Amino acid sequence: MRSWDISETWRARTCDLDEAAFFEDLPATPFAFLHGKGRWLILAEDPLLELDDLALGDLRFHRRGEAPEILPDLVALAAYERGYALDPALPPRPFCGDPVPDVRLTLYRTVRVYDRARGVLHTALREGPPADRARHALGRGAFRAWKTGDTEDAASHMAKVARIREEIARGNVYQVNLARQETWAFEGSLAVLARRLHALDPAPYSALVADPRWTLASSSPECFLRIEGGRLLTRPIKGTAPRHPDPARDLAAARELLASAKDRSELAMIVDLLRNDLGRFCGPPPVRVDAFALLESYAHVHHLVADVSGALPASWTFGGLLEALFPGGSITGCPKLAAMALIRELEPLPRRLYTGSLGWLRSDLAQGEFALLIRSAWAAGTGLRFGVGGAVVWDSDPAAEYEETVHKGRSLVRCLSS
Repeated sequence: MRSWDISETWRARTCDLDEAAFFEDLPATPFAFLHGKGRWLILAEDPLLELDDLALGDLRFHRRGEAPEILPDLVALAAYERGYALDPALPPRPFCGDPVPDVRLTLYRTVRVYDRARGVLHTALREGPPADRARHALGRGAFRAWKTGDTEDAASHMAKVARIREEIARGNVYQVNLARQETWAFEGSLAVLARRLHALDPAPYSALVADPRWTLASSSPECFLRIEGGRLLTRPIKGTAPRHPDPARDLAAARELLASAKDRSELAMIVDLLRNDLGRFCGPPPVRVDAFALLESYAHVHHLVADVSGALPASWTFGGLLEALFPGGSITGCPKLAAMALIRELEPLPRRLYTGSLGWLRSDLAQGEFALLIRSAWAAGTGLRFGVGGAVVWDSDPAAEYEETVHKGRSLVRCLSS
């Protein structure tokens, strides 16, 4: 196993910053900017080291200075198709033919961590193995985009919903998260798209990642994993209702979602799946459902959310964690393997970054936080894609399922069309 010595010096200063200040100072080298609604803003730039085999090796950090409470040593990314390598019972991974990695952990040369709660900016400079000083593919100039295609129209999406209901009737699956994808062409800077998306639909896990050959802009509301205090938390989303500009109608929609037997049943199925996934990975005591059917409201939709957590085992690896839990159950369905096989059959394009995961990880695995990449668009060359989907169960209405994908994609479409 290879080992690397990383010399890291932290400096801290008090200041008043927001996302706009970071967007105005994006670097020319590849970077990852995690700018969700939580306590921390993270901007990591200029890759020093990239790992794609999940073997963290022996990363020995020699730290000095005023480090923050969190240590985002690595930014980790996994595409949905990584999941096909995790169980031999699944069909083979589809051909993807794009530059997006299936999985990668990146150590960046410079990291800025802004603590919103205290108004303190922590900056780390790392010295380590030499790396190529490539530029990113973010693009420059005024942004313009135009739609070039859709994997499904309303009729074909509804036909696939009907097909899933047939599989449910046969007892092969209970729930399948069916998605469609839109393809767009664009010119100009994708940072403009990310800023529009943040302004229109701010989310807990907003992010912009610029690589030399691809770019990701995300406004995801969903927590895939949080590692903290020796515990592992996942927060699945199931159940969606559109928001209304009229406050009375909006409140009624939220209450109707909370009371919906169908939506609560969808969430309960996924909570049960995740309890089993965590149960295979976590140590005693047993996995807990800490909260069920919480209402969370965003710019365009209301969601139902649950909290499921377990104690981390005494010894574990990031690869083992992915093998047990990835892809997230809320974007596959249940049983997970049967749902993934049906997704592979029904969806004509690989999902890639859509419904994959992005987040940060401390090198000793004591801390980390990862989003599920929904409400996310990714680009390579002059082409851009995003996916929208929803859970299909026995009592799903095909027309309503298609309309739900329209609601979920509304913010992305508005930002692309502006």
